[in-house]
Amino acid sequence: MSIGLFHTRLIVRNDLLGAPVLTLDLVVNTVSKKVSGVASVFQSTWPPVNFHARVWGNYSQLKLAPSAEHHIILDLAGSPSGPLSQIAQTFHLKGLLGDDWASGFADYRYDYDGQWNAVRHVAMHQAPTVEVKPVPHPHIPLYAVAVQQAQAGGDVAQLKTVVQQAEQQVAHEGALRSALEQLNAEITRLEAR
Repeated sequence: MSIGLFHTRLIVRNDLLGAPVLTLDLVVNTVSKKVSGVASVFQSTWPPVNFHARVWGNYSQLKLAPSAEHHIILDLAGSPSGPLSQIAQTFHLKGLLGDDWASGFADYRYDYDGQWNAVRHVAMHQAPTVEVKPVPHPHIPLYAVAVQQAQAGGDVAQLKTVVQQAEQQVAHEGALRSALEQLNAEITRLEAR
């Protein structure tokens, strides 16, 4: 288990078609053993459910036998606007997880449209992680300072060099083509002096 703060996303559901799916997006503080985050329950079958609550609570560690691994006992409450709100709680969860926060079981209940719904002994698993790969962007240096210095000094050769470098760097970039044309027009104007 991590030390300090860490994020985990847990999916709580059974394998029944159309059963509600609870997603817990949690930040865990291992120093104070506090948990906070967001709970969302979605059910696509009748009656459809789209429930959201801010959640908070705590956890404790339990060791079942001297040689056994630790387990996490998770206790959460929730409401639409957080723990300091005067709005009544609309969500409760009791869960038992492995020490790695990867899997376990939970009982939870939520108030949706004025009716409490209880879900008992449902499997809890970490949500699969999605790797976001950065989109490569070409490095485009800014030539404004070099252009201004060349213009201020009236140095046509330096201005031509800067423009050639920019043309080589961004030849494939259509958005900068008009800026390069303006720079070339400036070279022509300076050469005419």
